[in-house]
Amino acid sequence: MYQRINLPGLTFMAGLVLLWEIFSRIVGARLETIPSVSKILVALYQIAIDGPLFSQLIHTLLVSIAGWLMACAVGLTIGLGIGIWRPVWRYSMASIDVLRSIPSISLISVALLFFGFSSKMEMVIVVYVSQWPVLLATAAAVGATPKSYLESAKSLRLSQRATVLKVRIPSALPSIVVGVRLALTLSIALAVVAEMVGNPAGLGFGIVYAQQAIQPAQAFAYLLVIGLVGWGLNLILMLVVERFMRNHAVSS
Repeated sequence: MYQRINLPGLTFMAGLVLLWEIFSRIVGARLETIPSVSKILVALYQIAIDGPLFSQLIHTLLVSIAGWLMACAVGLTIGLGIGIWRPVWRYSMASIDVLRSIPSISLISVALLFFGFSSKMEMVIVVYVSQWPVLLATAAAVGATPKSYLESAKSLRLSQRATVLKVRIPSALPSIVVGVRLALTLSIALAVVAEMVGNPAGLGFGIVYAQQAIQPAQAFAYLLVIGLVGWGLNLILMLVVERFMRNHAVSS
């Protein structure tokens, strides 16, 4: 499914790029802040060849992926506990609703007090915020396991561990995948925001540096790279999920 080429989507995107190029040449030349697509590509080539693009890209990728993996582990663990044991759900959900409502931007200043301008600060922000989609999706889906499934597991005399591994998690897997995808998108966005506000490194700092140097084409080039990173990581994730689902269905 994800290996097919979406020709209508690509055609529409090409049309948008063409319109941007025409608009920037007619109107943007007078504003001097709306670079054309051709200027953005030239700027991208310059920061890739002569600039620190690749080192910045590696930094953002490492923080995003490591933070996302940790967030998934935390979210799955806590979500399973909340979904399986109803008393935990009853006593914890109010606190969770309050904690997840805290704006991520406001947490950066607090993280800076403890970790300073460092990758640890970025990781804390990424993990803390990105865990919520996984946690909530897991808790809700595991807690909503159909009673018929649980009764069948009970009649087969499955242990609680076996019931979780063979009944609850497979039943909740589609919802968990949605939470994991949302967490991946959040991890990239939060890493970039943390780099822009708190840690002078990565693609986020590249945008800030381009803005301070009054280089709008470079700023848009960094935005293009960030968009491609998000698209590529999401594509890889869905290919892995699709392969896993297919193998799981065959083995079952």
